[in-house]
Amino acid sequence: SIIISDVHPGTGAIHTQSYWNSTNQNNASNLMDQGYAPEEIIEYLVENDAQGNPSIRQYGVVDLVDDGRSAAFTGENCYDYKNHILGPTYSIQGNILLGQEVLDSMEVNFLNTSGSLATRLMAAMQGAKIPGADTRCLSSGISSLSAFIRVAQPNNLEDSLYLHLNVNNTQPGIDPIDTLQDLFDDWYAGNPDLVTIQIDFNEGWNLVGLPAYIDDAEYSSIFPEAIIGTLFSFDSGYTSESELIPGMGYWLRFSTNGSVVMTGIPIYDITLLMNEGWNLITGISIVTNINDIQDPGGIIVSGTFYNFDSGYGQVEELFPGHGYWVRTSGAGEIMINP
Repeated sequence: SIIISDVHPGTGAIHTQSYWNSTNQNNASNLMDQGYAPEEIIEYLVENDAQGNPSIRQYGVVDLVDDGRSAAFTGENCYDYKNHILGPTYSIQGNILLGQEVLDSMEVNFLNTSGSLATRLMAAMQGAKIPGADTRCLSSGISSLSAFIRVAQPNNLEDSLYLHLNVNNTQPGIDPIDTLQDLFDDWYAGNPDLVTIQIDFNEGWNLVGLPAYIDDAEYSSIFPEAIIGTLFSFDSGYTSESELIPGMGYWLRFSTNGSVVMTGIPIYDITLLMNEGWNLITGISIVTNINDIQDPGGIIVSGTFYNFDSGYGQVEELFPGHGYWVRTSGAGEIMINP
């Protein structure tokens, strides 16, 4: 199945499927190399089908221009069920499907999964793990005959991609997507998602936090320009600290304005234990709206999220690497998992 896929590192990707034809695929690949837009590539393929019958073809093309462009084509004579879904940075297409629910499930998983492109693509594949998603496989109780996932970094060669996993077939009753997930989990253990975050600070006192898992969480390593001995946590009173812990906010003093860049394993989900009264917290690796914070006990006092930037100010969003005050009416848990 992997023959349908062309990945052009730093440029985009192409899938040519349904009555796959190598000439059509090569034409699409050459046009991408020449800088044609996804829509232009598909227009050419339809108008210049190698066998004069584009109605049996299906295509999906995505590139990286202008933050992402996508286009797709589903010929009227592809086997049912057939359709495609487009987003600014993705194309999802299929034929011989159980129904629209297969495509919809893939899109929902892709859009609602945090993490790297690889993680989100694997989640999209899991969205297709429906018995008979490919109707030829319904009698076998599996979703598909094969499965693959490919991701490139900009400097990769086309024959040496950052991620290249292919399950061409499986034993009877074993779903290829399950096997692909096992391979992906093994790969991911050695290639965890990393996030790079810039944290700006001002001269004087700042509220800071740890927005990612890192090996060395000593404040003097993360913030080398900080004044020694000025990291303080708050738990009904101030405590001098030397290391930062995810989820906790801190006071830290600097002698000048500046910024640091931190790279680590992202935090997309964290549970915070809150005391009654004021709490000093931090968020996760992405900007989070306070309305997306889960508060099952209803303990957060409305309108009490504050940052500090030479003075206190109410906030509606939590930014990575910054600390915030929030008041609660009682002890309990809140979850940051947007």
